[in-house]
Amino acid sequence: MTEVTAAALASPTGRADFVSPLLAAALSHPTRVGVISVLVEGPASARQLAEAIEEPLNNVTYHVKQLKDLGVIELDRTEQRAGGRVIERFYRATQRAYFDDRAWEALGRGERLGVLWSIIRLISKDIATAMAGGTFFDGYDANIIRSPITVDPEGWDEITELIDRATKDLFEIEERVAERCADGPEPEIHAKVEMLHFRSPAPR
Repeated sequence: MTEVTAAALASPTGRADFVSPLLAAALSHPTRVGVISVLVEGPASARQLAEAIEEPLNNVTYHVKQLKDLGVIELDRTEQRAGGRVIERFYRATQRAYFDDRAWEALGRGERLGVLWSIIRLISKDIATAMAGGTFFDGYDANIIRSPITVDPEGWDEITELIDRATKDLFEIEERVAERCADGPEPEIHAKVEMLHFRSPAPR
């Protein structure tokens, strides 16, 4: 599987040597995964991040500082609030949050579960926000796929490889969009791609 963004996933398979040691350290805590996932979509302050990932502000502020020290996020701008008495700092991500084999295996079981729950909460919020905003059913070209299937170990690995290829294709699509829009209008379709692949209990 793949990347973690607001369309976020964590992956036990993937690309060797894709994740730097600094990024691996940054991704070792679910709150940091949530912060990076939100910042990939655009700059945000610690207050906005806390609201987005539904965590206490003081906890998010601590992890924002850790991520900045690791170089995974950087200061985008500052704004004055409360009549100039408060300076609000806005940050942006400098790279995506992605787990390759080595980075995922370096996490303990508790850390993996924390990361997965963080991502699942983001996916749930993405869907709820789109439905509340009326964009989930906007148009006729959205894709929703649910495919319960029974496979052997080889089939499971083939599905994992399929999702990994799809993720690479998504990265490449985003790069081509950036190239096309470099000297033209901004892209106007805000899309979320959420992919899940998990073991299910046997049907009763």
